[in-house]
Amino acid sequence: MSRVKSDAMRVGVPFLVATLLVMLSVPLATAIDEPAYAAWGLFAGLAMYGVALSHVLRRVLFPYLNLKAFALRAFDNPIGAGLVFVGVCLVLMAFVLLMGNVAHAGELPTNAVKYLPTLKAEQRAYWPNMPLPSALGAQVEQETCISLRSPRCWSPRAELKTDREQGVGLGQITRTARFDSLAEVRASNRKALAGWSWDKASLYDARYQLRAMVLMDRRCFDVMVGTASTMDRLAMAFSCYNGGAGGVNSDRRLCRATAGCNAAKWFGHVEHTSLKRKTAVAGYAKSFFKINREYVRNVLIVRRPRYVPALEAS
Repeated sequence: MSRVKSDAMRVGVPFLVATLLVMLSVPLATAIDEPAYAAWGLFAGLAMYGVALSHVLRRVLFPYLNLKAFALRAFDNPIGAGLVFVGVCLVLMAFVLLMGNVAHAGELPTNAVKYLPTLKAEQRAYWPNMPLPSALGAQVEQETCISLRSPRCWSPRAELKTDREQGVGLGQITRTARFDSLAEVRASNRKALAGWSWDKASLYDARYQLRAMVLMDRRCFDVMVGTASTMDRLAMAFSCYNGGAGGVNSDRRLCRATAGCNAAKWFGHVEHTSLKRKTAVAGYAKSFFKINREYVRNVLIVRRPRYVPALEAS
């Protein structure tokens, strides 16, 4: 095999495997109803991209170095063999460190440790049969964490103000000129949220904030009927929380009218059909369509695995 062909294989195969892992991790994880696997597939794909890139860099930086010839020559004496062994160990150690960084990605934000017991208690009290409790932790992270080290990450005082809306707290309860989600959820849950108000100190009460989020999620889940799986129903419920039930229903109607689109499925189907604005909105730097779709994917796929131990342990 020529050197050019060999290099092409060594770069091309890892690159192809990496691309397949990145592209298929979410659909496969969704198909088997195990969304946590998607994150590991994505990490594995990124690692394989690193393998392909490392060979390219070695050829660019050391174009005349033939590692195979060096290794074969090294085996002719014990010292050389030992150096080859050390080199292999260094490569393996690099992968161990890479996986350590992946594991580090599961570290909880500081404030999350404080408020997760409250979230768990509210979920068990107001939505005991929630199919995937870890998604609620991911949802708080999505709503409040610009980064995991940000002071507003998992903070009851996290607040977003734009010309269009005001959002406050762990679930970013929102009011605009057109609607007031705090008033709406309190009206339908008067006993559970009786003391909660925009103009009282209770606005920043973490217990009320998390209770309202759970109740709103449950309501969205209840109205998203006719889905292909629990994961599809959850995806539509989180889209509903972020953008309203009417928006999801419109997206599903558009999907039904689109060839090859299954309105009972979110991933790969409804997630791609929408009447939502697809141009960036002032104050958000993204379109409402992109914000809504990223919301669902981040909650169910990207952020959720971090909260499995805390929220799904018996």
